[in-house]
Amino acid sequence: MTTRFLLATLFLPALVFAQGFPARVVSESGERLDGVVVTINGAEASVAPDGGFRIPGDIVSLQRIRASADGHYAFVHTVSPRDLELGLFDSITLVKKQRGRRLLLFAGDAMLTRRFLNPPDDEHTLVREETFAEDARRLLDPVRPYIGLADYASVNVETVLAETEPSGALPKSANFYSSPLLARVLADAGFDYAALGNNHTNDYSDEGIRTTLDAIEEIGLDYSGAGLDEASARRPASVDVFGEPYTFLSYVGWAGYFSPSQAAEGDKGGAALGNVEAFTEDLADVSPLSTAVLQHHSGLEYAEQPPLSVVTEIRHAVDAGADLVVAHHPHVLQGLEVYRDKLIAWSMGNFLFDQTYPTTKLGMLLYVWMDGTRFHRAEVVPIHVSDYRPVPATGNLRYAVMHRLARVSQPRGTCFTSSGAHMVLAAARGCEAESMTLPADGGPVVALRDLGLSPLRPHYPAKLPGRFRLGTDILRTGEFDYEGLFAARDRDWIRGRADTVDGSYKVRVLPGDGGARVGMKGFQRVYTPSTPTTLSGRVRADGAASVTFSLQRRTTRATTSDALESGPLTKVGELKSVSGGWMPFRFHFDQPRVSTREVRLLIDIENPDGNGAVLEFDELSWVEWKTPWLSGDSPGNAQFATHLERE
Repeated sequence: MTTRFLLATLFLPALVFAQGFPARVVSESGERLDGVVVTINGAEASVAPDGGFRIPGDIVSLQRIRASADGHYAFVHTVSPRDLELGLFDSITLVKKQRGRRLLLFAGDAMLTRRFLNPPDDEHTLVREETFAEDARRLLDPVRPYIGLADYASVNVETVLAETEPSGALPKSANFYSSPLLARVLADAGFDYAALGNNHTNDYSDEGIRTTLDAIEEIGLDYSGAGLDEASARRPASVDVFGEPYTFLSYVGWAGYFSPSQAAEGDKGGAALGNVEAFTEDLADVSPLSTAVLQHHSGLEYAEQPPLSVVTEIRHAVDAGADLVVAHHPHVLQGLEVYRDKLIAWSMGNFLFDQTYPTTKLGMLLYVWMDGTRFHRAEVVPIHVSDYRPVPATGNLRYAVMHRLARVSQPRGTCFTSSGAHMVLAAARGCEAESMTLPADGGPVVALRDLGLSPLRPHYPAKLPGRFRLGTDILRTGEFDYEGLFAARDRDWIRGRADTVDGSYKVRVLPGDGGARVGMKGFQRVYTPSTPTTLSGRVRADGAASVTFSLQRRTTRATTSDALESGPLTKVGELKSVSGGWMPFRFHFDQPRVSTREVRLLIDIENPDGNGAVLEFDELSWVEWKTPWLSGDSPGNAQFATHLERE
C-alpha cells in the first residue's frame, strides 16, 4: 500500500463519510491515462483529468467499481467500508493492450455435488435438482464480472459429469459426480477451458469419462487432461486466443495406489499422468510459436508449500518448454513464483467447492498477461469461498487472503504490491520489512490490520518497551462481518439458538435451559502441532453467565461424525462471571502435539440463575505464534503476521 493511502486510514471517519474516499486510475508506470471511465454500482462517476475519482462518502455496503481507459484492459474491483477502514484500496492500475498480449484467467477447484444438493440437516440447500441450472448459475453471479474481463478463462473441473451415478466407481474414499449442466453453468459464467487432469476425472472409469467429455464437448468448452486411452488423455488443447496460438496441457501427478488406477495408460482411459517423462515428450511437440500453458494437479492437501517432488517436476516442465504453470489439488493457497522468467502458481485453492475447513475458504482468481510466450504481469483477486460459492473477499477476509498469499510466497522470492483491491506480483523490494508503532493504550493482543498496516509486507515494532511476539490468526471469521454478503450465509458457526448477526456471534440461553454449547460447526484441519497459541476476543451478556472455552480434537483414528459427537475436550480458558458490557479475554495454550488430525473451538455457556441470558462474542482470534518472545527494534525480528502480543 502507498503511504498516502495508509495515512488516509487515520482520517477515514471524516474523510469517507464527509467527502468520499479518493482514488485514481493510472497506467502501469503510474502515468495518467486518456479516456478513463469509472462506474460505481453501474453509475458513471466523475473522473478528473489525472484519473482521480471518489468512492461515495455514504458507502454503507458493497461498491462494484469498474475502471476502463482507451486502449487498456478494463478491470473490476469490489470494495466494502471495511476495506477502506483497513487501507486495502490503492490506485487502480490498468494494463495496456498491445500486439500479441493476451489476458488469461485461472480459477481453482470446481465441483457441484455432495453438500450443495444434500447439506446437513440444519443447513440450507443451495442447489435443487429440479432447478439445478438456475440455482448453480446464481452461485457464480458474484464473480461473473471478473471472469468476463479475460481473453481466455480456465477452471479445474474436479468431478465427473453425469445425469445419474455411473457404474465402475474406483475404490476410493470419495467419488464425485455432478450434473452435466455444470459445464453449461461454467461456460455461461465466461469460462473457455476445463482442466480435466485431476484425481476425480476418472472416479467412475470409462463410463464417467465418456459422460464428462460428452457434456463438455456439447457445450463447446475446450479441454485436455483426460481421455479413453493414454494418447487422447495426453493430447493438449490447441486454441486460438484472438489470433494468438496457445497450447493447454493438463495432468494429474499420481496414479493412485488402488486398482484400476486413476491414470490413463496405453489403451486404458483416465487422467493424463504428469511426470518428467510426460512433460519432456509432450512439450517437445508444442510449436515454439505457441504459448504452452501447463496445469498440474498434485502435491499434498492443506500444505503451505509444495513438496520437493512436485517442485522438481514443475521446474522441469518449465525447463522443457512450459511458458506458464498453474497447479492445484492442495485445496489451499500456496505461493506464486517466477522461475526462469516464467510464472508458477503452486496451488490455486478452491473455487466452487463444499469443503468446511476455514483455510480452504481462502482462494483467488489469477489474471496473467502473456506477451506471446513471455510472462508480463500477474494480478490476484482475493476470493472467499463463502457458503461453498466464490465471492470477492472483502474487509477482514480480504486481509486474510492477502496475508496468506504474501506469506507463503515469500520463501519463493515473490513479493506483491497492490492495484485497487487486488494483489500484483512485484519486484523483491515489495517484501522489505516495515516498522510499526503501537498505540500506548492498546490491549496486549493487537490485530495489525487495525493499525493500517499492509498484509503484503513483514513487520516489526518500533521503540516498543519490553518483549513481544508475532503470529497468525487461523480462525479468520471471528469478526463476523461477512454474514449475508452476496446472499451467502454462514456455515462456520453452530446456529440453533446462536446466529451471526450485526457483526457478532449472538447466543440466546432461554429461561430454564441452564446453558448451551456453541462454537465452530466443523473442524480446523490446518494448524501447527505443539505451537504456542492464544485465544482472544470479547464478550458481553444480558443476564448472568459463565463461559468455558475448549478445544475438541478429532484423533487420528476417529471418524468426523464420531469426533463431532464425542471427540475429547481440552479446556483452554474460563470466565466465571459475565454480565453487562464488553469484557475482553485472553487464554494461552499449546496446540495438540500428537495423535490429533483436526481441532475445533467449542464454547460452553452456563446460566446459573436460570433466568436466561443473551451473550455476544466478537473479535475472536485464534493466533498461532510464529516467533518466540522477542525484543528490540530490528528488521531481523520482522514477520508476516496478523497479530502481535505484548508481554
